[in-house]
Amino acid sequence: MSKTKSNGKLVVLVAGMFTSLLCLSLLQARSAAAAGAVEMQVARIVNSAADGYNRAMESGDANRWLKYFTDNVHRQGPLSVQDGKQAFSEYYQRQFETFKARWTTRDMVVSGRTGAVEFDWEAVHKASGTPMKVAMIAVFKLAPSGKFESVNFYFDTAKLGQYAEVSGAVE
Repeated sequence: MSKTKSNGKLVVLVAGMFTSLLCLSLLQARSAAAAGAVEMQVARIVNSAADGYNRAMESGDANRWLKYFTDNVHRQGPLSVQDGKQAFSEYYQRQFETFKARWTTRDMVVSGRTGAVEFDWEAVHKASGTPMKVAMIAVFKLAPSGKFESVNFYFDTAKLGQYAEVSGAVE
């Protein structure tokens, strides 16, 4: 009888361990799914913002692009930094007045609330008619509000400098 009792205890112990491991794996899967959901949302918002940039350029209405960013947005590029919605808005108002541009996404990587986008910025300098194409990377950080709180741009400034010599414009 004691052998039967110890076998019963062993079965209960193994069943308990199995149940615990099953619960732990379900919890981890649920956390991974939640993280994946956030990343899918960030990717969707980044894609919407890129489309918004293109629509804004087509219409000449920078506000269609600016709506994707918080009031305390921080923008940084190799040539300038803007802090706050006013400086950010002024920067893009000048860009929209100076260029007719298009953003073409080549690749995107998302981790948590951060999305890194590799894209081509193709533009025509309005005053000179000079076409330009610059490969860039933008790193967006999404705030809990669903708008971007920061965006950092990376590109070869020498490439942009070549265009500046021809068109007289540098961003």
